[in-house]
Amino acid sequence: MTTTRLYSIHGKGLKLNTVSDIQPYLEEMKAVEGLEEIRFGGNTLGIEACAALGEALKGNKTLKVADLSDIFTGRLISEIPQALSAVCDALITVPSLVELNLSDNAFGGRSADPMVPFLTQHRTFSVLKLNNNGARFGP
Repeated sequence: MTTTRLYSIHGKGLKLNTVSDIQPYLEEMKAVEGLEEIRFGGNTLGIEACAALGEALKGNKTLKVADLSDIFTGRLISEIPQALSAVCDALITVPSLVELNLSDNAFGGRSADPMVPFLTQHRTFSVLKLNNNGARFGP
């Protein structure tokens, strides 16, 4: 018998603004024994919901893959850096993490700064997916 170590609410189209909005999903996620992968893409998360997600993930010892693609649809560009920072800062404390997917978030180059602490302090991750984010680099 195989045990699923995945928690997914991918593609449900949920609008999670507050702690109370996301709390039921965080409780389900925490109930997954030996959690190795999360998929939150296809939902929209606000600052408060991202902070709660970050708190729930802090110090997790088994999480390997965090799929946070397409989580800022319909959000103001001014909200995204703080929300992104809350999640990325928490992921620094997840030593088992090897993949972070932030694709399809359309946050552009201005949201690179919130990722810097994660990119410079997390030593074991090896895959960072940043496709289709509206970031233009170069001339």
